[in-house]
Amino acid sequence: MSRGSKLGPEVNRALFVKNLNYNVTPEELFDLFGKYGPIRQVRQGIANNTKGTAFVVYEDVLDAKTACDKLNGYNFQNRYLVVLYHQPDKMNRTKEDLDARKENLERLKQQHGID
Repeated sequence: MSRGSKLGPEVNRALFVKNLNYNVTPEELFDLFGKYGPIRQVRQGIANNTKGTAFVVYEDVLDAKTACDKLNGYNFQNRYLVVLYHQPDKMNRTKEDLDARKENLERLKQQHGID
């Protein structure tokens, strides 16, 4: 693939990884994802609602694309990885949508006299 090739709008250097073993180490993630190019950063989820997830940021977008293509569905430590491009705009829209739905729910509760 040449550097002049068109990539989809969702393609970027940051990958979001799900379904990781809770005991995976940062070194193991660097070893696995580092096979596809230089990595700038790996951040693992440590809170209860983010365990088993990580963000992997590559130096080059084409390395991130290759890793995403090769590792999505890859069996790592007896778990099938889910590797997606990080989409912060989509996450913000989801939060805004959730807030709007909560407001609508409260309005409906008041309208119908429900506590």
